[in-house]
Amino acid sequence: MQEHDLLATSWTWAGDEPLGERVRAVGAAGFAGLSLSLGDLHEVRATIGFAELRRVLDGSGIVWVQLGPLERWWTCSSRTPDQEADRGVVLEAAAMLGAWQVVARADTTLPGISPAAMVEDWADLASQAAKVGAQLVLEPEPWSNLPTVERASRFVAAAGHPNGGLLVDAMHALRGGSTLASIRQGIAPDTLAAVELSDGLLHTPAGMTLSEESRAARYLPGAGAWDLPGFIRTVRDLGFDEPWGVEVRTAAHRAMPTADALRTAAAATRAVLDAADAYGSPAAPAMPTTPAPTSAVDFEPPAHGQHDRAHRARRRDADTGTPA
Repeated sequence: MQEHDLLATSWTWAGDEPLGERVRAVGAAGFAGLSLSLGDLHEVRATIGFAELRRVLDGSGIVWVQLGPLERWWTCSSRTPDQEADRGVVLEAAAMLGAWQVVARADTTLPGISPAAMVEDWADLASQAAKVGAQLVLEPEPWSNLPTVERASRFVAAAGHPNGGLLVDAMHALRGGSTLASIRQGIAPDTLAAVELSDGLLHTPAGMTLSEESRAARYLPGAGAWDLPGFIRTVRDLGFDEPWGVEVRTAAHRAMPTADALRTAAAATRAVLDAADAYGSPAAPAMPTTPAPTSAVDFEPPAHGQHDRAHRARRRDADTGTPA
């Protein structure tokens, strides 16, 4: 099977250990990338600084860095000074860390803003991200003003900024009502920029909202009921390839030591990717039909007297040329 670059989202590597120690655990578990939350970025800026974090990332083998998500990046009366500060910290971090992407959420407030009113702000933010070398990607959610990945793709395509892209999260896509067929038909390939994998049950657990399920019931890839190999093949057919984001958010995952949780998440995700890679491959060859040699365990010597008769028969066959 081929190798794949994995990216641990911020929830997958969350823990109580110091941030630098957790970053090193991400690399040791085999991840080539990670996402840093706004909380992580503010902590780093106030403590070790972004230059030191970049040294830790380099030493841990981390090459893909994703930042965010930013909220209320569009013009609105409810945008707070803290959210303005978040944008500044994210752009500063992107420049210092050589970030791959900056994530922006759709509007999850009620009543939500019209997507058409967000286009100009999206283009401004995409331009700001481009200046620091990062791509801006939109993360739609079923409870937002862009509730499906198909509508979000149309938004990004209509905005037309070359530095804007779409993040397709398996949980958000499938719980938003998308199917593999609608994803294949409804997402413009040139908008697809990031993919996140998790697994889930056939239905949202009783007593949970979709938002609560997203925060507390994202299972290890392969541990749920979704056709993740099919999902992977679908986005791959649209042109996506590496790194595969991994987002696991369950109480059991959170209770594990961070290093163990990361190794488990990486192994589970690689197994699902292997299953997607194997689709359409030639079937395994059939088992041999010729008799296997008798093993020492199975061997049973002939009964007394049978050995001499067998020996005389072989000598007679040899003398007459008769095949044994």
